[in-house]
Formats: sequence, C-alpha cells, structure tokens
Amino acid sequence: MCIKMQQPPTTTTATRRQASCINGHNNNSKMLQMLLLALLLLLLLSGQIEPVDGLKVTASLITNHNYPVEEHTVHTPDDYILTIYRIPTSPKLQAQNQTQEKKKPVVFLQHGILCASDDWIINGPETSLAYMFADAGYDVWLGNARGNTYSRQHKHIHPDTSDFWKFSWHEIGVYDLAAMLDFALAVSDSKSLHFVAHSQGTTTYFVLMSSLPWYNEKVRTVHLLAPIAYMRNHSFILSKLGGMLLGSPSVLSWVLGNMELLPITSIQKILCEHVCSVGSMLKFLCSGLLDFIGGWGTRHLNHTLLTDVCETHPAGASTTQIIHYLQLYTSGDFRQYDHGKEQNEIIYRQAEPPSYNVQNINSCVNMYYSDNDYMSAVEDVEYLATLLPCADLYRIPYKDWNHYDFLWSVNVKEVINNRIIDKMHRYDMEHDAAISF
Repeated sequence: MCIKMQQPPTTTTATRRQASCINGHNNNSKMLQMLLLALLLLLLLSGQIEPVDGLKVTASLITNHNYPVEEHTVHTPDDYILTIYRIPTSPKLQAQNQTQEKKKPVVFLQHGILCASDDWIINGPETSLAYMFADAGYDVWLGNARGNTYSRQHKHIHPDTSDFWKFSWHEIGVYDLAAMLDFALAVSDSKSLHFVAHSQGTTTYFVLMSSLPWYNEKVRTVHLLAPIAYMRNHSFILSKLGGMLLGSPSVLSWVLGNMELLPITSIQKILCEHVCSVGSMLKFLCSGLLDFIGGWGTRHLNHTLLTDVCETHPAGASTTQIIHYLQLYTSGDFRQYDHGKEQNEIIYRQAEPPSYNVQNINSCVNMYYSDNDYMSAVEDVEYLATLLPCADLYRIPYKDWNHYDFLWSVNVKEVINNRIIDKMHRYDMEHDAAISF
C-alpha cells in the first residue's frame, strides 16, 4: 500500500463543518435563502410541469472557441446509445506549427451526477480543463453517461418509459465507462489513456476497476476530483433525511426508483434567463443552490458562469442513482445496489449486496479533496486511500473550497488544472521510452 498526502489534515471534523457554514450572511438571511431554494426544488420536481429538451452546447461551445470537435456514438453491451466528444488538437498548437506527427497521448474526462460533458468546457478556453489539455498536446475525449442530455437513447426502449431509467451508477461504470474508454482507445489507436473524473464520475471509475480489474492496464494516470465511494461522513442534509426514507429497500424506494430525476422544465429555462443572469438581484438563489448542495461559503465560484450552469443542469439521471448513494450512506459500505433480501439472493446469490473490492484497483490514483465538500468528506476519502494499493492525496489548501469549485472556481487553473497537467506530462516523459501509446 502506498499513500502520499500532500496536504495533511489540520482541522477536526467539528471545526471543518463549522467553518463550512460561515458565508458572511446572518442566520435570518440564510433561513430565507433555504426557503427560497426549497421552493425552487419543488418547482423542478413538480410532475405537472411539462419537461423540455435539455440544452446541448458541447459541440457549439468548442467550435465557437475555434477548437476542432468530433461527435461520436458509442453503443453499450445493454444497448444504450451514448454521445461522446473529442477535441483532437488545439488552434494554439496549429498556429505555432506544433501539431505533432507522432501520436498524441489520450485523456478521457467523465462528469458527475446530473451533469454532462459541458462541465469541462463552460469555464472558457483559458480555464476549462478540456481546453487546457488540448493546448498541452493531448487528444481529449469527453464522456456522457446514459440518461443525460446527450445520451437519452436506447436501441429498444424509449426514455419516456421507466424501463429506460432502470439503472444506477453501477451500470454506468461497468457498461458505459468501459464502452467509452474502449471506443476512445480504438479510435485514437492507443493502448492506454489518462483519466480524469469528478464526483459520480469517480464512483464509476471505482466500480469499473474493482469489477473488471483488467481495465487498470488501460490507464496511465488517474485524477479523481471530489471522489465518492464510502459515505460514512457525508454531511449533505438531504442525504441524512433521504437515508432514513430510502437508504434501505422499502416500498417507497421501489416506487421512487427507476424514474427520471429532475427533468429540465420550461419554468427552469425562465429562471435561468431571469434569475441566474448576471444583472439579476436574485442571482444569489443560483449560487445558493450550488452552495446548498456542494458546501456553504465558497469564495471561489465564478459567478459569471451561473447562467451557463443553470441552462445545462440538471442534465439528467435516474432516481435509482440517488437511492444507491443513500444506501451507501446508510450501510457505511461501498457495495452494489440493495434490491432487498429476496431479490439479492436471485441476483447476487447472497442476502446482502456484494461490496466492491477496491484492492483490485492497482492503478495509482490521485485524489483531490477539500474540507468544505458536502458530497466527498475528508474522512471518507482518507479512509478509502488506506484501502487502495496506491493513492496520492492532495487536500485543497482552502477551507471554503466546495464540491463545484473543482470545476467552476475562478482559480481552478492554478489550484487543480496545472497540477494535473504537470503530473500527466511527467508520467509521459518518464514512460514514453518504455511504453508506447
């Protein structure tokens, strides 16, 4: 076992959680904010509001910034149809006549829950990780999991039916992620790639490498932002409430499972245009929602992105994905979906769902985590690191850094992105002599 901690813990759990709640507002203001956010969530959840198609901006945004883009279709073994994107080069390299004749190293980026490939580009060409990779000479691939805006297709099943949504992040890991990685490697004619993921994207990585360990041989370096596997110290308040109701198999979890989670509605589009716009007096609602989910009090969020974030999120997911996470929170284990004792005996041939064997993950994992992340607790990340054969931990040196700052902070380039690119470059330089792409 190899664990490197580049930023040692400096605060207790109590101190961390107390600090994460300090955001410069008084208690009354925060309570008002919570009530307004609750109203917004009720509007989004209302089944009476007509759903509309999600906004697809990945290709157009990349093109608008003069980067080449390719759209590819990937079919999974269980017949879901995914759309993924490729940025094969950078206009900066072309302008400098640095387009390489030799094969470029490949990097694959995987988004989190209710998100999509847009996450890696909406922060602009100077700061977004996808563009930075292209500028650094990488062949960049952006994944999209089943059920999101770009991957709402199946060979036989329509997304308006519950059968389409009968999946969790387990299936995204062993089917979607495996198929997308294989496709990217085949098209780029490469043997291995660098991998970057955020939030649920990290969960699917742990699932794939634990369940199909031969995929470890297909990765070069691994960079997991806000990693989620064990959730014993998860501090999101709705998870605490949801865990009591849905954290164990029940009639309620059966009724609420296999449904589309938070479909985009016409009301949401209006809110994005008028509430989250730059000049809106109510813009705090949009940033407050990200704070509520990801961690109160961040000073790092790029507020100019709020309209873009609102227009592209939530991007689509199954309620079963959330229920599966709530089961992890309740059980304290990282394991497959709990269908109930009777169904477990049929599916798994045992009463309890099997745990993922993370010791199968023999690729060295770089994990980036922070004190003010409600989704990815410090204690859970550090516990996971003790179980992995090789882990390199980087604890963000800002106490207010939250779950979404890993993507959309004003200083993400300096804090995260440059560090990742430097690690990838060093790996490539050290291994190019011995390993071909």
